[in-house]
Amino acid sequence: MPVFYEGFKNKCIFTFKYLCKFNIENVMSAKNLMVYGMVILSMLFWSMTYIWYKNVFTVLNPITVMTFRLGLSALFLLTFSKLIGKLQMPVKTDFFWFLALSFFQPFIYFLAESYGVSMVSATISAVIISTIPIFISIVAHVFLNNKMSKLNIIGIMLSFIGVLMVILGKTLHFNGSIKGVLLLFIAVLSTIGYSIIIVKLINKYNSFTIISWQNIIGALLFVPLFFIVDFEHFKQAEITQPIIINLIYLALLGSSAAYIFFTYAIKNLGVAKASLFSNLIPIFTAIFSYYMINEVLTGFKIIGIFIVILGLFMGQIKPKLSK
Repeated sequence: MPVFYEGFKNKCIFTFKYLCKFNIENVMSAKNLMVYGMVILSMLFWSMTYIWYKNVFTVLNPITVMTFRLGLSALFLLTFSKLIGKLQMPVKTDFFWFLALSFFQPFIYFLAESYGVSMVSATISAVIISTIPIFISIVAHVFLNNKMSKLNIIGIMLSFIGVLMVILGKTLHFNGSIKGVLLLFIAVLSTIGYSIIIVKLINKYNSFTIISWQNIIGALLFVPLFFIVDFEHFKQAEITQPIIINLIYLALLGSSAAYIFFTYAIKNLGVAKASLFSNLIPIFTAIFSYYMINEVLTGFKIIGIFIVILGLFMGQIKPKLSK
């Protein structure tokens, strides 16, 4: 009888442990699924911003668009975060970091990106912005002594070749604005500063708090520019319902939901792994641009996009450490 009892008890314990492990694994996989779903959604929304930009730029200037985009986003986030009890007040010692974060992004980033997008195609814009992970890897290698393998270096070179293919086309002749391309690369570089600073804040504040204050400060930085540069043009602009709808999309999806989802992904995946998903942006943008705004997409450019993505993946593979 005791032998039977011991055997039965051991089986019960084993079964209980197995069920606990199964449930934990299910919870973990569900959480991972939510994290990956949120980061993919953020890339989907960001890829759509290039289409929404093109629509609103037919009537409004970039500074006007960014002022209203960030203002609407800040108002929405402030209200929503307060209602759900997620809004935290930054401590005084962190105010400088929030100011620096907002200066790099959204201020410099959106200023450079919006003017850049107004000068070149949506697809070219998305491809250039998708090189952000590569620049972050280079900076991490130079300043943080992160290891880079030969495969990483080849990946970086491939990415730049792919970018040139998309920008120049089969004829290797660029018909767009060089100024626009340079502005987009300034937007890319501003993200490096943003990525360094957000790591300092992400373990102290939740996603809603970071994005809310980031957009509030960003909107305040844009307001003086709006009145100095764009106010006279804005008074004469004929703002239609589609323009308002696209502005709302930019504010609620591009500047609110996408950033909250991406910040949550950084917290769970790390900045390097989360940034890797930006490889999806040029694919989404190229498809949306082709179907929604009739942007020409040649086979040569499609090959260039995939070369960029291949290079980006190769550039992110971690080198094996020697024993």
